[in-house]
Amino acid sequence: MSDEKTMVRHEEKAPERIQQRRTVTPPVDIYENEREILLVADIPGVNTDTLRINLEGGELNIEGCRAHTTRGTLVAEMYETCDYLRSFKIPNTIDTGKIDAELTNGVLKVHLPKMETLQPRRIEVKVG
Repeated sequence: MSDEKTMVRHEEKAPERIQQRRTVTPPVDIYENEREILLVADIPGVNTDTLRINLEGGELNIEGCRAHTTRGTLVAEMYETCDYLRSFKIPNTIDTGKIDAELTNGVLKVHLPKMETLQPRRIEVKVG
């Protein structure tokens, strides 16, 4: 019975710690031309292992996690550990089967190509 009392006292002294992570909405630039819509998001500290891009029900979700790196003793911290989250409604003019993404030095580019039937085309005029 003394073991049970010791266990209860130990639990009261050391409550479970839960790490609170901040969720950040990353800034995104959106460009459009005849062929595509391009999303350019700043997500520093995120790598491809912690990045998820999902398309479901006409909504594109970008989720990433920035964690501490262990390259030595931390002297100063400019970016805190956080989760990135951003969502976009995708128009039905996008060819969802051809969506492509690339991540370079903390900058994510998501290419949303338009359907070919909606892209402008030049009609050639023949002589004769």
